[in-house]
Amino acid sequence: MKENQKPEPRTPRQERARYKVELMLEAAIRLLEQGGMEVLTTNAVAQTAGVSIGTLYQYFPNKDAILDALAEREMAQISQRVLAALAESAAGQPEENVRRLVSAVTASYGERREAHRQVIAHALARGGRRLTPLLDRVIALLTSSEHPAQLDPPMSPADAFVLTNAFAGVMRAMLLLPKGQGPAPDAIERALARLIAGFVP
Repeated sequence: MKENQKPEPRTPRQERARYKVELMLEAAIRLLEQGGMEVLTTNAVAQTAGVSIGTLYQYFPNKDAILDALAEREMAQISQRVLAALAESAAGQPEENVRRLVSAVTASYGERREAHRQVIAHALARGGRRLTPLLDRVIALLTSSEHPAQLDPPMSPADAFVLTNAFAGVMRAMLLLPKGQGPAPDAIERALARLIAGFVP
């Protein structure tokens, strides 16, 4: 190993190590919510989490690695909630289905919206590829005859692609809006319901 080069980050396997990683990620969320990217430093995360900087560097070599871990966790949680919302969707109820989906995307970190916005912004700046598996799964559900909403007939691949990516684009824009700006969330939900109704009879 070269002088001053940090070792490769470790993957937490033991319960104690996973607990420390969770402490550090929670500390990062708190810092993001309180002061944004400007206050998020490895030293600040270590201090807030109550661990040494050496311990932090065992798992996160820099700030981007911390943000990447938060983004990965966020995308996994969003995916679980979106797929669960789709499973509960009902034919002929676009507005209720949209509310479930919007809640699935925006229900994150409790009320810590600013932290959520910063993490999503980081993920999108890195290319947004984390959303691809979820979008592919949603498209597969919409084009399947076994979709929970029992679409009859199932959507065409083109319609499913356009609808899924349009919905995802609106959600990204909604999440990235500074607090208090843009249309009211309920107005966005109604507009999305009209969009979906145009694709689903």
